[in-house]
Amino acid sequence: MGMTEEHEPRWLVLDGYEDEPAAFGVPPYIGFHIRYLCGVLEEANIDYRYMTIDQWRDFVIKNGEKGIAKLLSKIEGFACIAGAVVPGKYLRGTPISLNEMQKIVRKLPSDIPAILGGWAIRGWKQQGWNPLRKNLFLAVQDTDATLFHFLNTSQWKNQRRNSQQWTKWSHLGAQSKAVQFHPDLGTEEKPGPLTYEVEVYQGCVRYKRGCKFCIEPKKGVPIWRTPEDIIQEVRIAHDMGVKHVRLGGMTDTYTYMAEGVKELEYPIPNPEPIARLLHGLREDERLEILHTDNGNPSIIAENLELSEEITKTLVETLSDGAVLSFGLESADPNVHEANWLNCDSKQLKTAISLINKYGKQRGKRGLPKLLPGLNFIAGLNGETKQTYQMNLDLLNEIRDENLLLRRINIRQVEGKGFQEIPQEEFINFKNAVRNTIDKPLLQDLFPLGSKLCNVHWESHDGRTRLSKHMEEQHTSESCRGKPGITFGRQIGAYPILIGAQYHIPLESQSDIIVTGHGARSITGVEINMDHDVISQKQLEAIPGIGEKSAWKLISQRVKSKRKNGNDSTYENPELWFDDSNIEWSDTFSPFFKIK
Repeated sequence: MGMTEEHEPRWLVLDGYEDEPAAFGVPPYIGFHIRYLCGVLEEANIDYRYMTIDQWRDFVIKNGEKGIAKLLSKIEGFACIAGAVVPGKYLRGTPISLNEMQKIVRKLPSDIPAILGGWAIRGWKQQGWNPLRKNLFLAVQDTDATLFHFLNTSQWKNQRRNSQQWTKWSHLGAQSKAVQFHPDLGTEEKPGPLTYEVEVYQGCVRYKRGCKFCIEPKKGVPIWRTPEDIIQEVRIAHDMGVKHVRLGGMTDTYTYMAEGVKELEYPIPNPEPIARLLHGLREDERLEILHTDNGNPSIIAENLELSEEITKTLVETLSDGAVLSFGLESADPNVHEANWLNCDSKQLKTAISLINKYGKQRGKRGLPKLLPGLNFIAGLNGETKQTYQMNLDLLNEIRDENLLLRRINIRQVEGKGFQEIPQEEFINFKNAVRNTIDKPLLQDLFPLGSKLCNVHWESHDGRTRLSKHMEEQHTSESCRGKPGITFGRQIGAYPILIGAQYHIPLESQSDIIVTGHGARSITGVEINMDHDVISQKQLEAIPGIGEKSAWKLISQRVKSKRKNGNDSTYENPELWFDDSNIEWSDTFSPFFKIK
């Protein structure tokens, strides 16, 4: 269906981005709930327009109130997923806020049906937000099934999707406008970093007595999708140009289709279906980056042999840089008891050792194949000031055993019924982790002089991508080597932020050598630069060259061209250095194209 002038789309689907523990949907990710919603409209043959909240913000700036009024006056229905209750810091897009949502709701034509879904809607509703507007529905179950029910009965009523609908809408969603027109899809010549988040299953095996702070156990007994169903969905997404996939919606990769979920405290991992899924996805040549979701250390520790088999499969099939997030939350046994947490420190260390045993080796992008991430939550019941020391002691033990962690995430608990956080201890713990654990870890993970491939450059002079960064002065070759900073990341889950100390055209990719470490980011310089056009800023960024030498090199090159004509070049960088009276070092070689 082409969008033509005389035929305006009937519904507006606004992607407010979801961000749940087991569901990524903030760019470069495209979330699954927004796709299912589009799948329902596709099935009903209703024409619609897909917009991200960032595209909406740009539209508001460019077209003002009049433009919004005109756009909204033509629609016959509105659907939105808002998924971040407390939006965090994002580099490539910011989820819709309650304030923005209220403004949009006020501007909708008064009689059209409107449905809002996602975890933020539940959160805001609990906080007392209840807009008075007829025909507006706040969905607290499956937004897609609820919309489907409305389209068929004209009645608003919370619904859950059944497994046939799940398959149908996920497959239709894979070819929907949410994928086709996603700004991060890019083109064949210039692919974007879009990463397709797939829902593998719902809920958590600890649904009877799950972690008290978590939303997943509230989803009930886990419902799995079959490997074949997921592989088929991803195949459709590949047909639309998708290259990168993350297996999301998994509270624990190791309990996909596990045995004894209803009977056992520690269900028994089942290596066969996860292998069928992962190898089946890899059979499609179009798949580039493949990453996964969380892992439960207690399941791994209590079933070591089967978990070892699954770990080997993960290392064989996933792209390097894969992270399995482990939710320890607290090393304090009292906190573990009081909050029904899923693993203790001993189980955690067993699981970390297993992942390190197979996952430490580096893959073709220069990253360890598979590493654990570790989550801590402050403010859980039973916590005392000593809890933070226990957490730190555990981290030091992990480091003393030479075990690698890819990231340590420390957050404060959300929701009601938890404790006040002792601020001083909390801040001291956070700082101790950043300075004594994170920094040395970064140096082990990304050693100086090591090479990282396919860095996707995203923003200039600040870590957050702005809409102006899409303009030509930021994306064209002409900005290369100019003063400033460029930030980029490799594609995949939890990529490290990389800064280069000069401008690189945005939305392009290159390989770098690691030249320095920040607190939670690294600096790098591109490899294979052309000595005939390299700029002063690019030279300065190379370790061992510095401002003075860079200036001398540039002046010498100008002089030589003046003397010998503009087309004259030094045969290789060594001659150029020699001519400029600057000593050549072999450590410079990787940064230059040696002809």
